[in-house]
Amino acid sequence: MWKKLKAAPASSKANAYLLKGAAILVCTICLACAVLPACSPGGQITEESTPTDKFEQMDALVAKFMTEDSIPGVSVVVVKEDETVYAKGYGITSIDDPKPVDENTLFVLASVSKSFTALGVLLLRDGGIIDIDKPVVYYVPDFSLSDTTASSKITIRHLLTHTSGIPGSLAEPQGYFDGPDAMAEMVSDLGGLSLNNPPGDTFEYSNLNYFLLGAVVEAATGQTFENYMEKAVFEPLGLNRTTLDPAQAEAWGRAYGHQPVFGQVVQRSMPVFRSALPAGWVMSNARDMGRWLSLFLNGGTLDGEQVVKSETIEEMLTPATYYRKDGHKVGYGMGWLVDTGSNGIKRIWHGGDTPSFLADMMLLPDYSTGITVILNSQTSTRGHLLAPGLANLFLDIEMDQLSSPWWAHWKTIDSFSFGLFSICFILLAGLAIFIWRLVCKIRCRQYTFFKPHIPATWLPKKLMVLYNIPLAAYCLLIAVGYVVFKLVYGYNIFKVIGDTLLVAPPSIWAAGISVLGMIALWSLTLSTVTIIVRRNH
Repeated sequence: MWKKLKAAPASSKANAYLLKGAAILVCTICLACAVLPACSPGGQITEESTPTDKFEQMDALVAKFMTEDSIPGVSVVVVKEDETVYAKGYGITSIDDPKPVDENTLFVLASVSKSFTALGVLLLRDGGIIDIDKPVVYYVPDFSLSDTTASSKITIRHLLTHTSGIPGSLAEPQGYFDGPDAMAEMVSDLGGLSLNNPPGDTFEYSNLNYFLLGAVVEAATGQTFENYMEKAVFEPLGLNRTTLDPAQAEAWGRAYGHQPVFGQVVQRSMPVFRSALPAGWVMSNARDMGRWLSLFLNGGTLDGEQVVKSETIEEMLTPATYYRKDGHKVGYGMGWLVDTGSNGIKRIWHGGDTPSFLADMMLLPDYSTGITVILNSQTSTRGHLLAPGLANLFLDIEMDQLSSPWWAHWKTIDSFSFGLFSICFILLAGLAIFIWRLVCKIRCRQYTFFKPHIPATWLPKKLMVLYNIPLAAYCLLIAVGYVVFKLVYGYNIFKVIGDTLLVAPPSIWAAGISVLGMIALWSLTLSTVTIIVRRNH
């Protein structure tokens, strides 16, 4: 039997109200979190048509991808032995200024560029200019990390094979610099960086390794990295439409990058930093990539001539280190990955992702076949399925998907922006309700604004503590985050976040900043209440 309760005094009601107000923030966040799971897309590739000709099948697969995933343009080349048997462009270069993509249209190769940089460095070795087993500091005296003893043991070979111990993804923006002195500025700024592993000990993929190779090339040759690569690699190999110069690519006819923004495809490319050129900014087309694949399929020969030592090609394609990915063993040579799929097919490959381009380059030595696929967008969650899918059609085989970095799924990440803005809206609505109820209590004289000489009492201690916890936690998280990343890892986490925002889809950073702003506003509001609001007697 329920008993009828007596009406509580005004102060008890007020305390109950304040407790309810504290619960509003928790409830709104919990409610908003339910929005996120619905925002993650998925999908599998299925073949619905089977044209009789393999090239028609390949065309159909590319068209299917482009339609379903809103991909503006694609470049594809297939090489068999020493012959380019298929080179084609699809779609348009830009949704803002659409021009047809063909086999001569330049695309950003992203991390496929590393194989070009690796060859450029090894050609210096073959010419007796550098020794790749000497420490980096021998050629770049200003190179030093937080542990000077350990960093002095990092060799050029370690950089080529990603075994230097230099950290990967989060540390990369620390090396973004532009202008004629970009390489020197990058080397100087890495002075506080901490190694994740001893040099030569463990494979850890890091773009900073190849940033530093650019500095080595400039120090050893006295030339800019761009000029050296043009004279030593691109021109001698007949790569007549391959460049590191965005202005030159514009003149030759290039594709522009695209990103998803609130579910819509927009033209947007990240800024090009000179220091990052060696890791991901070679620009090329299907025709030139056919020659590049042929060079490696045929042991350094092009047009019947030995243009690169066969031993150099073999060294690049032979694993120098191994790691495990998705349960199986993967090797890394120099600018190339080596693995064997679940079907026993050996493949030598490298993928690439910038925030607005995607690329895959693959050699299948058992079939004397090579394939490169480049997309001028990051609007697909399945982009790295296209290259093996085309190889499967061309060779009538079944090959596994190529792996991709966790951050490269911009379409998935963009979809979360809707959930983040939903959280922001719910937080704003909850805050408005909280303030409205507080104003009502003040108008009913249960509470009053603090004024000298007016009798009133502080809020209960437990509410004072409760209302100040969010702001304290917010400030503490910022301070601890900065100190931990600076002391433990050696880089400024806020610089990393700022540089990352330059390249991420605007929907992501707008949504993220809005949510963080709303949390900060909630925290400040609760703390302010404890300062300016009192209980009436």
